[in-house]
Amino acid sequence: MKLSDSIKVRLREGQALVYAAEAESRGIGLAAFIRDRLDQTDRVEEELASIRVAMIDMGETLDELRDQLADTGNSASAQVQPEPPIPNAVQIETLMLLRASASSQDMRMVWGELDRQEIKPWRGKVR
Repeated sequence: MKLSDSIKVRLREGQALVYAAEAESRGIGLAAFIRDRLDQTDRVEEELASIRVAMIDMGETLDELRDQLADTGNSASAQVQPEPPIPNAVQIETLMLLRASASSQDMRMVWGELDRQEIKPWRGKVR
């Protein structure tokens, strides 16, 4: 593979030393190490972009399915919903631990998504 013109890059002194040490430990030159890092970064960014697109597509597909269901008159809110099974102790404990470790911002984000999907969050039964 023929390489194009060289490009000079200025690095912070500490950063240059770290990169040089990593390159030496791999048995390659500093330029090859930096090229590999740039290539790896490009691949990661491409993968993240494709994951974002896939997530958007899934959201649109869910919306389309919900619309189709509503058009047929079989909307989930119009149907009689069976009583959900009572959760067991492990499920409740897991839910409580997850909720305790989640920030209020995380909870609002999750509840916002549930609201978007017209799903009522589980809050337990009031006795």
